Amino acid sequence: MVEIVVSVPDPHSWDSVFLAGDSPELGRWLSIGARCQRFSDGTHRLMVPVHREGERVRFLVTRGHWRDAEVGEWGREARPREIELHRDTRIEHRVEGWGRQSIHYHIDFPSEFLPHPHTLTVYLPPGYELEPERRYPVFYMHDGQNLFDAHTSFIGVPWGCDEIAERVIRQGEVEPLIIVGIANTPDRLLEYGPRRGTGSEDSARAYGRFLAEGVVPFINETYRTRFDLGSTGVGGSSMGGLISLHLCEWYPNLFGRCAALSPSLWWDREAFAQSIHASARWTKTCRVWLDVGANEGGSDAGRQGMLRRSRALAEQLRELGTDLRFHEDPHGSHHESSWGGRFSEVLKFLYPA
Repeated sequence: MVEIVVSVPDPHSWDSVFLAGDSPELGRWLSIGARCQRFSDGTHRLMVPVHREGERVRFLVTRGHWRDAEVGEWGREARPREIELHRDTRIEHRVEGWGRQSIHYHIDFPSEFLPHPHTLTVYLPPGYELEPERRYPVFYMHDGQNLFDAHTSFIGVPWGCDEIAERVIRQGEVEPLIIVGIANTPDRLLEYGPRRGTGSEDSARAYGRFLAEGVVPFINETYRTRFDLGSTGVGGSSMGGLISLHLCEWYPNLFGRCAALSPSLWWDREAFAQSIHASARWTKTCRVWLDVGANEGGSDAGRQGMLRRSRALAEQLRELGTDLRFHEDPHGSHHESSWGGRFSEVLKFLYPA
């Protein structure tokens, strides 16, 4: 066994401390990978088995969430520590501070196209500070208040996008990417629900311009992004899933990745599916994740309707040659917990490492 002894800054010596690392014993980069035991001298310790003499393991120390992970000097992102495991040895590690700045907020981002501002929440992947020359793909997501924070999400249940992304990126399954959450407003249905016959006056078209001409240029100017079609995606759930499909249709040269989780395909008398062949250019260049839960809808008829519409759209996209992953979640409901539960698979398909 190897004993890892962790010293932490005094104000946090009583907090729970975890080692998150790349071995099974350390949770394979789960932020609560292995809980350390606190000792009377203020240190936190963990015994790690040695399966192979000289085996190398990487880890970081957390307080249970990736936002509470250790940082290095001056509060900068810490590189994972790499150690060799040798039997009957002791390794000491000191935490300099806590809290990598992985989440950035842009409160009340204005728009010249819409009456209400939208708050933007930006997640930066591990390595962003450590590799200053690297650029990253970007995934724009609607209902952004539900993605990261319990205090802003619907009934206090967030998707946990930052925790999920951090884990699968560190596991090497997903390319490091930036996630931008665009919060909704009181005009959510108008902005996410295009209607036939409204043309350029449609609020959803205005929302599309807000993204394409306002949010995307701002993110590209503020962060180190990649601009190519295969690096820029859009996604959401329910009405957010519907508007994501429309945005790929309206801006085929901008969005090359799409996630439509439980999209509201019933909207406007199923207009999206009925018109897909008339503007199918985007279906040839966009990679699409489409899903539905078996327990969505308030009745048997509602559940069957959700399944029928989603299956029919999947078949249409296949016929059009779309790079598609269609998933039916046998336990899925129309809820943040279900969508967050599928988010790791969404990232693995849209942005594989």
